[in-house]
Amino acid sequence: MFVYGDLEKASTFFPRSGFLPRFTFQGCTRLAVKLDFLAGLLLKALDITGSKDFRGVQTRLGEVLAWRNMMWALTDSMAHNPDPWIDNTVLPNANAGLAYRWFMTVGYPRVKEIIEQDLGSALIYLNSHAADFKNLDIRPYLDKYVRGSNGYDAVNRVKVMKLLWDAIGSEFGSRHELYERNYGGNHEAIRTEILTAHDAMGLTESYRHFAELCLAEYDLDGWTVPDLINPDDVNMIGKFDLQA
Repeated sequence: MFVYGDLEKASTFFPRSGFLPRFTFQGCTRLAVKLDFLAGLLLKALDITGSKDFRGVQTRLGEVLAWRNMMWALTDSMAHNPDPWIDNTVLPNANAGLAYRWFMTVGYPRVKEIIEQDLGSALIYLNSHAADFKNLDIRPYLDKYVRGSNGYDAVNRVKVMKLLWDAIGSEFGSRHELYERNYGGNHEAIRTEILTAHDAMGLTESYRHFAELCLAEYDLDGWTVPDLINPDDVNMIGKFDLQA
């Protein structure tokens, strides 16, 4: 309502209002907390299935923790390395925010895949309702056949697995994956806008210049700068050996 009828404000809201750095900051923080939660549930679930000591499982668990670490590191960068804005104010670091927009579309589905892969049927082998535990005929079978490893009884095993399923597999959980895939924009825009932003900030040109500095230090005859030495003495030894 504040920009109704004002074409200039409506068309410049995205780049000029500070919206992009702010929404990526809160979105990345939200995702980092979500990954803390999923990591905790996965750790408990692997205790329950008794597979936490397998090397392959540990490598993928490490990957989940790395995704978690990355998101928190990006929020740190946004907060502690802000970009200057108007009237001596600052905005969360834009490059870190742009990186989050891309990583979220890859990281969250990957974490979900790892959970489904390494827990397998543990997310399925569950009773249908908590009321089953109150059924005197069914309860003995649940206590015997649905218990977990490492001292987890059937109730606590089911409680953990049901919560994890709610988080990643239910209608609610599946919506979260779509949210992380699309919250920052469509799958092409979140990539092309990184390039556009780097062009606007002059960063792509600085990258070209960095590469050109290296290219300028050698030619067809070898190094052209005084701090790098051509291996002419080694080549000469090779020639002497050949003549001998």
